[in-house]
Formats: sequence, structure tokens, C-alpha cells
Amino acid sequence: MNRFSVFLLFVLIAFLPFNSFAQTSFEKGLKEFEEENYEEALQYFLEARKMDPRSSKVAFYLGLTYKIMEQPKEAIPHLRDAVTLTPRIEEALVELIDALWQIDNLKEAKEWVLVGEKEGIRPARVQFLKGLILSKEGNYAEAVSAFEKAKSLDPSLAQAAEFQIGIALTRQGKLKEAQKRFKSTISLDPTTDLATYAKDYEKMVAEKIERERPWRFSLGINYKYDSNVVAKGSGPIVDAISGQEGQALNLNLRIGYTFPFSFARPYNLSLQYSLFAERYFPKHYIRADGTRGNLSEYNNMSNTISVIPGYNFKNWSLTLPFTYIYNSLQGAKGNTFLDELNWWNTTRYMEQYGIYPAARFMVTKNSVGEVSFGLGKKRYFETSLHPRPISPEEERSASIWNGNLGWTYFFKQGKGIFALKYTYGKEDAKGRNWTIESENKFSLTLLYPLSDSIGRPIKFLGSIDAAYTRYKYENVFFGEKRRDETYNVSAGFIYEGFLHDLFKGKSAEGGSLKKIDLLLQYSNMRDRCNISVYDFRREIVAVGLEYKF
Repeated sequence: MNRFSVFLLFVLIAFLPFNSFAQTSFEKGLKEFEEENYEEALQYFLEARKMDPRSSKVAFYLGLTYKIMEQPKEAIPHLRDAVTLTPRIEEALVELIDALWQIDNLKEAKEWVLVGEKEGIRPARVQFLKGLILSKEGNYAEAVSAFEKAKSLDPSLAQAAEFQIGIALTRQGKLKEAQKRFKSTISLDPTTDLATYAKDYEKMVAEKIERERPWRFSLGINYKYDSNVVAKGSGPIVDAISGQEGQALNLNLRIGYTFPFSFARPYNLSLQYSLFAERYFPKHYIRADGTRGNLSEYNNMSNTISVIPGYNFKNWSLTLPFTYIYNSLQGAKGNTFLDELNWWNTTRYMEQYGIYPAARFMVTKNSVGEVSFGLGKKRYFETSLHPRPISPEEERSASIWNGNLGWTYFFKQGKGIFALKYTYGKEDAKGRNWTIESENKFSLTLLYPLSDSIGRPIKFLGSIDAAYTRYKYENVFFGEKRRDETYNVSAGFIYEGFLHDLFKGKSAEGGSLKKIDLLLQYSNMRDRCNISVYDFRREIVAVGLEYKF
């Protein structure tokens, strides 16, 4: 054997183990990959890639393994080689686009999408990935078109495409259309994980639709028993008063409109109107001067209009409500509302308006703080039913100032509320007898859902208020400065969907009955005043229905 033959044999022997080792490493890696042992497969593929860096097949499986192990950044160089080396692995193109999308390298991802579209590689998958990229860029309308095209090219992608279309429509603010897509996702195959996700999204969208309704209405009617309609005090001046107990029906109407841009922009604007009208059952009582009166004199009506602009910052929000209130009081002559064409002017009693800026901010994950103040005026009208007071010192028209601090804690998934509030206020009235030097008011409110313990959608609503009021001047009739300590304790229950539960099984499931709540409330008010005329007790029991829509 000559020298050349010996050298050639040596070279063949020297290189054979390496080639066999490279092939064996890939085969071992492929076996581990098929058995889903990806960490073991990764090591074999790394060895195989090192020995044969020009193999597109090895590059593809190595990149795919990295991707399955949720390491897209490491997968990309190998998938890129799998697409560019010969022979090209077409499936590597969609995996490369997906990996680039995952790490937000959208520019290169779109370049490979163009390659796929131009060469017709896996058109349905490429269109689906194009939709994902466009969604991430915020081009939701184009994304929907891409998902629709993917669905038409490959029906097996229909469920995934419908789900992604639902998400894109949600981000566009097209909530009702999105809701339909999520329902379609569920109906295509209710057993898949995607259907489970779609159910969660559909519920979320339904709640968002409810939260973002521009118009809101509520209508309530209540029966009320009042133990002291005329706020009868104590002492010889008012001892002659009798028959002060009374019963009434009252009507509450609230209308709210929030401009749609408010749900998608940091700035917002809403309008609110409320009407409260109360009519007492006719009943005679004896006034302090011994004359007979009728509790219908206390029939009243209040109209409130509010304009509320606001702005949401990153961690807090600001609102600047402007509110106007117009009160009507039937008065001593017994005119009833609506009986005369000029009832609006005849019964007008008081108007109040002001601006009440408020800042709200997160204190903890489940609690919100509030700081606000108010500047306003109130004016009492002079009419034939409500003439000028007997003395200028009794003139109650005033400028009002107050400041507030509040804290609200939410619990039981936001269905329960515990709130504390402190208010400091002053009133500069035209009449010395009604000028308030200072008022300190403390409030506690609790809304507690009882459904978990009693199996019915009932909430407990309770509040405690305490106000300490100091008047600035001596009362000209009683020769001393008035001091009031006013306490009000209230407790009640809200039975949500009361009529629906009452007639369950006897009527259609219609949603209207579910929106009617039963309200029960008891209030006990005590005003301790150093001037006996203003010192009184009052109890109120109310029951009614409220319809929200």
C-alpha cells in the first residue's frame, strides 16, 4: 500500500466518527423531541447543529425546540437559518414569524410575512400571524381583515380567528360586535380551552357594555311614614302644635347621560337630571299659633341638574361638577301642584347652585380616597305662598362653602362598600339668625351583600351621620347663639330583582322584572339644640320599588 492510499484511509477513518456522531445526535434528539423530552432533545440538537451547521433540518428542529420551551429569542437565529439554508423548510417561516411577533420585533416579522404572501407559503397561517402583528401594532381594522382571510383559507383556524377578531373588536370599542364573535367562538366547539377563554371574555365584554352605557335611568316610588313632618320642637312656644305625624308618597326619577368618548379618553363629560316629588296624604294639624293647617302644605318638588366634566390622570382623577337645584313647596294656601298654569312660579321656594371640584385617588388596591370642596349660593324666593320673613334676621339666602375628606373601601368583589367622610362647612346668610360659623359633619356608610349567607340577592345598607353646628350670632328672638348636635341613624335592605323572585315560574324570564328592587329603610333623627324650638326628634319608615334601566 503506497503512501497516498494510507493517507486517504486515515482521512476516511478520522472523519467517519464525526459524521456518524452528527447524524446519531440528530436522530436521538428527534426521538426525545417526539417523546416531548425537550430539554434532552435540545442538547442533542445543539450537538448536531455544531457538527453540521449547514443543515436546515437540524436548524429547524433546534429553533422549534427553543420555541416550545418558551425561549423565542434563542429560537430566532436557528429558524432564520432554516428558512434561508438549502433546502428551505417552509414550516420554519411561520414559526419564525411567530417568534419575532412574541419578542415584539414586528418590523422583521412583517418582512417575512411579505415573503410568505409573495411565495404562497402556508397562506392561512401567514394571514393569521399577520393579524396578530397588526393587532399588536394597533391596526385593528386591518387585523380583522387578515383573520377573516385566514379563516376563509383554512376552516380549521375558524375558532382561533373568531377569538382574535373578538379581541380586536373589543380594543376598537365595538363591544357588541365583539360579544357576538366570542359567542361564535364558543359555539364552534364548546369543549376547547379557547371556548373557555371566550366565555371569560364574553362575560367581561358584557360587563363592560353595561358599565359603558351612555344612558342610565331609574324610577322609584315609595311610601313613607314620618313621625314629625313639621319638625316640631319642644318648649311652650310649640306645645300647641299637634297632629305632626304624616304619611306620604314620593317619586324619584334620575336620568344620566355620559358622552361615549368618556369611556375611551382620559377626559370625560356627563349630564345628570333628577326629580324628587313628595305628596302627603291630607291631614289637619294645629300650628303653633293655634290655627288649623294641612300637612299637604309640605308637598314639595326638587329638580336637580348637574354638568360633570372630568379628567383621568395616571393615578388619580379630577371632576368639576356644576349643580343647579330648584325646589318647590306647596305652602300654606293649599295650592296643589299642577292645578294652576302658574304653579311653577306660585310654589317656587328655593334655588341653589355651585361648583364642587373633587379629586379621587387610589389609596390601596381596594380603596379610594377623595378630597373635594364646594362653593355655592342658595336663594329663597318671595311669592304669595312664601312671603318675605317676618324679620330681616330670618332671611336664609346664603353663600355656602365646604370642604370634604373621604375614604371608600370596596370588598366582596366590589359589591360591598364601607365609606367614611368628613365635611367642614360655613354659611354666610343674609339673616344673622341663619349664619353658620362652622359645621363639622362625620359620616359612615356600609353596603353589605347578604346573598352568600341567605341565598337571595339582598344587601344591607346602613349609615350614621353626626353634625355639630355653631351659629355665628346671637338669635335676635332668643338672645343666645344657637348650637346644634344632629344625629341620624339609618338602616335598610335592598332586595334586588324582588318582583322577579316573587313571580318566578309564573311569568316569562323577562329581564325587566330583574331590574326592579325592593327598598326598606328606617331612619331615626335627633337634633339636640340649646334653643328648644329647634330641638326635635324624627323617625321615618319607608318602603318602595326602584326600577333601573
